[in-house]
Amino acid sequence: MTRLVGYTRQLSPDLDPAPDISALTAAGVVRVFVDDQTTDPRKRPALTECLGFLEAGDVLVVPSAAHLSHTVTHFVSTVAALTARGVEFRSLTEPALCTAVDNAVNPAEVVAAEEGLRRRLVSLRTRAGMASAAAAGKRPGRPTVMTPEKVAMAVELRNLDRPITHIARVLGVSANSVQRALAPLPRHPDPAG
Repeated sequence: MTRLVGYTRQLSPDLDPAPDISALTAAGVVRVFVDDQTTDPRKRPALTECLGFLEAGDVLVVPSAAHLSHTVTHFVSTVAALTARGVEFRSLTEPALCTAVDNAVNPAEVVAAEEGLRRRLVSLRTRAGMASAAAAGKRPGRPTVMTPEKVAMAVELRNLDRPITHIARVLGVSANSVQRALAPLPRHPDPAG
């Protein structure tokens, strides 16, 4: 008898896995395995338990391929291992990646779905890296050339009514850098303040 077994993982801290679990349950899944976002994507205990739970004739159902794997290589090797064990794979949002025998799909659709998976995984890793950097107090992007000392000097020169271009030349930076640094600051600080 074919069992539908579900797996999902929390892709980011702000995404609740409850809708994924509901979608899997609505698809007829008898048991859902869930890894939270804090779990290392290479060492997911719920996925390991899920893969051990599956038997020949079962179908592994996921909300999307990104929930199953952290890389396209991992996805391909996991689905190949499942197929070798007689377990089918089904994605609720990517029918081109399903391995059911009756799933006649154009090869171009499979390639497009894998490329979509690759882009989604890159996006998830980028967002996770940016969140990690923000938590560590780092800002993404190119570091500013305006050190606190240069900003203080720029404020002092601006309060002496020097033009932005003059300040930029003195500091050895671009006029745009000076304007960005001075934009949030009042031009003449209130001495009573």
